Amino acid sequence: MKKTITLILLICGFVSIVSAQDRSRMYPRLPAAETVTVSGSLVVAHGMPALKSGDVTYLLGGVNRLVGFIDGLKEGAQVTVEGSAITSRNDSKLKVLRLSTLTLNGKSYDMALPDGRRWQNSRPRNL
Repeated sequence: MKKTITLILLICGFVSIVSAQDRSRMYPRLPAAETVTVSGSLVVAHGMPALKSGDVTYLLGGVNRLVGFIDGLKEGAQVTVEGSAITSRNDSKLKVLRLSTLTLNGKSYDMALPDGRRWQNSRPRNL
């Protein structure tokens, strides 16, 4: 009987210690997204399509699924993109841009996800 009570007390103590941990350090809040419109030429940065504007590099999520399907969409193409930008935690000059619109050669492309959601409603990967 004493062993059972001791075991229950140890389990309760362990559960209270684990639940008291500061989870905000494990899952830090993402910075607020800002709506931006950026123009420039496409480049490759960090293995992804990107747009460089001044000293800030915008990684363009979702553009890689269009390469090969839109004539002229390749490295060096002049594009205008619009969407929500989130600054990387590790580098203030690197931002992830979740596209809502891509304009190439005067034609605009809606960048909604296949199920109808927009990129700004989905969670970005960790940078």
